[in-house]
Amino acid sequence: MCGACDPVSKLNPLKSSPGPAAARSGPAGTTPVRQPDPTADHHRNGDAELLITGGPIITLDSNLPHAEAVAVRQGRIVAVGTVEELEGLAGSKTERLDLDGRTLLPGLIDPHMHSSMVQLNDWVDVSPMSTPGADDVFAALRGAPATSTGWVLAQQFDPSITEGHPVLTREVLDRLVPDRPLLVLESNGHIAYVNSAALTRAGVDKNTPDPPAGRYTRDEHGELTGRLEESSALGAFTKGIPFVTGDAATARIRDLLWHAAGKGVTMLHDCGIGSIDGTADLAGLQATIDTDSPVRYRGMLVSTAYDAWMEMGLHPGFGNDLFRVDGIKAWSDGSNQAGTGFQREPYLGTESRGSLNYSAQELARVVQRAHADGWQLGVHANGDAAIDTTIDAFEQALKSHPRSDHRHRIEHCSVLHPEQIERMAALGLSPSFLIGHIRWWGKAFRDRLLGPERSAIYDPCASALRAGLKISLHSDWNVTPLEPLRYVQDAVTRIMAEGGEVLNANERIGVEAALRAVTIDAAWQCRADNITGSIESGKYADLVLLEENPLEVAPPQIEQIAVSQTLLAGKVCSR
Repeated sequence: MCGACDPVSKLNPLKSSPGPAAARSGPAGTTPVRQPDPTADHHRNGDAELLITGGPIITLDSNLPHAEAVAVRQGRIVAVGTVEELEGLAGSKTERLDLDGRTLLPGLIDPHMHSSMVQLNDWVDVSPMSTPGADDVFAALRGAPATSTGWVLAQQFDPSITEGHPVLTREVLDRLVPDRPLLVLESNGHIAYVNSAALTRAGVDKNTPDPPAGRYTRDEHGELTGRLEESSALGAFTKGIPFVTGDAATARIRDLLWHAAGKGVTMLHDCGIGSIDGTADLAGLQATIDTDSPVRYRGMLVSTAYDAWMEMGLHPGFGNDLFRVDGIKAWSDGSNQAGTGFQREPYLGTESRGSLNYSAQELARVVQRAHADGWQLGVHANGDAAIDTTIDAFEQALKSHPRSDHRHRIEHCSVLHPEQIERMAALGLSPSFLIGHIRWWGKAFRDRLLGPERSAIYDPCASALRAGLKISLHSDWNVTPLEPLRYVQDAVTRIMAEGGEVLNANERIGVEAALRAVTIDAAWQCRADNITGSIESGKYADLVLLEENPLEVAPPQIEQIAVSQTLLAGKVCSR
């Protein structure tokens, strides 16, 4: 099993371990371990418990980028250097790990994913990968089994990159599934489609007003089309859907954690705790992330439950080094591929610019409140107009309550102009890019949705780095697969899956920069760079062994590098 220091055990929101100030002084609130003198006469109880040698070591520590050896004691790195320097730390009981030519890196980090999506594991898969054409989608829906409550549920639909670009109107869905309620969720999580039976089951008709920050779309005659936009519009329907709870939910999350560890991940950052079942989501995660967890877990709480979080007595930094909550997640708009991302100019061939989910004033109030309370904020913004609104909200909050080291983030931050990058740099904001957009949706954005000018500034990694911003790369799981080496490859190559062309070569970045975006810079964004993200003295020995060196293989082969072992706090993760 894989154990980590500082286990969660049953966290009590009112009696959690030290908050941000204490936690950031070093692992578990302690003074960071100093680099020992390799020539000193160490007592037997001071010997390294593990000495790693025998292959390239990429530390991602700017002060010592490469090393020959790493020494570990009590789950933490106590020294990094040459074999000759560190041999003095080895004793008779020191375990030795021979890399045998393999490459050692800090454990990989996904800074933006959603554990709540494990609820969809048994929904019918109608993704472009599983059902590549419109007829495949229709066949899968027509033959889909119903749940115990009679619902037919499907996920991962994406008309923007499915051949034939199928349109799921209420009439189409009624023909496919006429006698049972049907709900089809798009892969972006912002759009769903329902048939007439589902509308009846939910009690929604053409006279039902749109919910706050959501829309029941209507045709020119005012009739419901069956398209639902944003989570609040889905609420009336999800009340009747059976979600797993208790041990079943715990098992699904554990499976996700072990899947991540198999991809070399040692930390996940959940950008939406509470999005499915409010405060119960937090309790479920607390029950799951225990001493057997193969990864550390950080997260942001949904802003829509802010009052409830405060009533629970939560505060920034609640938790410990294995499970900690530091942030609040808010949303400004929807999805660019779904046409709901809020743009400065209309989408190609339409008069629509998408829309904000909240007014600029409402978003500013959310940001102001959480910022004043000391939280880090991550605000979802895909369209360039949504990014404008988000930057404005941060600017107002920082003017009213100046605060250093806030580490506020813009999530996805997709269509990003040079002047917006300048504003972000001035305010100390950083972007986390859903880099899979380039691979799977790049051509759709360029040719069918946004056009070449806006697509040229999509996920502009190189421009952001040149401006001095720290960036990270993420999956938004389950929007794209959880596999950080693939994020690295996508940022380095920017090759589009559809057609194989490169989307704006000027925004490609080097391999080391891309590795930083899934290690030390991602750790910084997750407020965990004091304990993980690089191989340096004082940090936990959260490590990954790769069969090949990503700095040496051809960039289009990076995602194919096999993960040999993942270590959390110096212990090999094996289920």
